[in-house]
Amino acid sequence: MRRRLAALVLCALLVLTGCLQSGIIEDRNDVRQLDDEPVKTVVVWHTYSDEETRVFEEQVIPAFQKEHPEIRIQSVRQASNQEYLGALMTRAAADKTPDVIRLDYAWVPRFASRGLLLPLDQFPDYGTAAKPLREHMLESNRVGDRVFGLPLNITTKAAIFNRRLLGDAVPRSLMEVVELARERHYVIGMSGLDMWGSLPYFFGLGGKLSDERFTTTSGYLNSEASIYAVETLLKLFREGLLNPHMLDGKGDLWKDVRTDSRVLMIDEGPWYYSILLNSANRDADVLQTTVPAPFPSLGLYGSVIGGESLVLTKGTKVKEEAWTFIRWMMGKETQATMFKAGLIPTNTEALQEPIGASADNPYIAPYLEGIDQAFYRPAIPQWNEIEQLYKDALERIFIEGEDVKTALNEASSAIDARLAGQ
Repeated sequence: MRRRLAALVLCALLVLTGCLQSGIIEDRNDVRQLDDEPVKTVVVWHTYSDEETRVFEEQVIPAFQKEHPEIRIQSVRQASNQEYLGALMTRAAADKTPDVIRLDYAWVPRFASRGLLLPLDQFPDYGTAAKPLREHMLESNRVGDRVFGLPLNITTKAAIFNRRLLGDAVPRSLMEVVELARERHYVIGMSGLDMWGSLPYFFGLGGKLSDERFTTTSGYLNSEASIYAVETLLKLFREGLLNPHMLDGKGDLWKDVRTDSRVLMIDEGPWYYSILLNSANRDADVLQTTVPAPFPSLGLYGSVIGGESLVLTKGTKVKEEAWTFIRWMMGKETQATMFKAGLIPTNTEALQEPIGASADNPYIAPYLEGIDQAFYRPAIPQWNEIEQLYKDALERIFIEGEDVKTALNEASSAIDARLAGQ
């Protein structure tokens, strides 16, 4: 009997030992092992393009995890659209967000004002991480007296001309483009009526949106200069000289500006070139068939500043590890790596790397030049509502035939009411 009992005890010990050695927990990354420190997982949502995702996942993440083996990065790609914004807001309110989000910088104030983000200036080494970053982009992440995001990349749109139609000289103003289009019956490829699509043209024709601090649009959006700008765009559209497919979504401006006999110019970000030059069906002729140039404007602004920030969600359970990753993404070497995929760094030291502007990005110079004259979207929680009110006004003008002055007056009143908190 004693021998049988001893055998049972020995068997139980052997089974227990096997369990300890092999592990019966499914995810061994987030638990403490016997001989090493725990590995914490940081979930990162982003909206990188195919090529940007490839560089991020195949070069950036492995380099980070080599330096920080105690942290695992889980990359989750999302689509960048209004549905994504709504889903993020819902999940953030329920504490079901990822740990880190690559977020359009214009969205940061909206999330922060709802208490959905953690301030990054709470970390002791925040100053070191923020010091090399472009100051204006950094300030776009400030809400009140706290900073809720670090700017990861900056961009703007350049004019992309059909080289065959352009001739020898690149137009300095949008009115020169308009005159050339009217003279030769060419098409100007404005992509849409939303702010990202239309503001460069609105500004280029002398339109004004608001005062410098964006406290009011009265006397600006509904000014005579703005009315003239919109009336000019409307007239061009009715003449068939402003993207005839702008309202129906048909056509392919990316292709047409290289091949069509009428499309003189479009405007697009540096991803136009990075995607076409790095796609599986690489179109090596894109640099020979098009001419990129800073968006032509004699107004206060040229195009619009775009870009994304990294933010830390309030529901994260790995705050220190997530901050380590955010801080690392702001580094010179990391941003220089992403620069190869066409993402313009906010780290001013990485921006000076010659590899970015020459060998890997022969098209980038007009974008860097255009940033200096571009419009920064203000750091206000109401920005998405303001964008919609502006778009609604242009749709009433272009689709419903509403009087330009009436529509801009109504839009200005509605936007100022939002700015006043009404």
